[in-house]
Amino acid sequence: MGENNDWIWWVIAAVVLIAIVAAVLMAQRRKKQEAARVEAASLRERAQGGEGYVSGAEERARELQGKAREAEQRADRLRHDADEATQVARDHRDRVTDDYLKADDVDPDVKK
Repeated sequence: MGENNDWIWWVIAAVVLIAIVAAVLMAQRRKKQEAARVEAASLRERAQGGEGYVSGAEERARELQGKAREAEQRADRLRHDADEATQVARDHRDRVTDDYLKADDVDPDVKK
């Protein structure tokens, strides 16, 4: 009967050992989870602190985009005005050149 009881004690010891290992692993897991919660709270707090800066930066970006659109529209108008002025200048240059050519045709001193 002594040997029959030995295996029961081994089973009980194994069950106790498994329970102890499980308890240690669960405690470690809880500790890691708590550390992760603390880190997450810290990250959220830091993100919340940066929220004001981000809002200001986004507003500044919107303002600059608006100014850029206005500048592009102004540049388009100026480009159009410059194109018109160039065409007017070309037309006048053509007339002046024509006047020179006519003067040369009329002038008897110009060799032909």
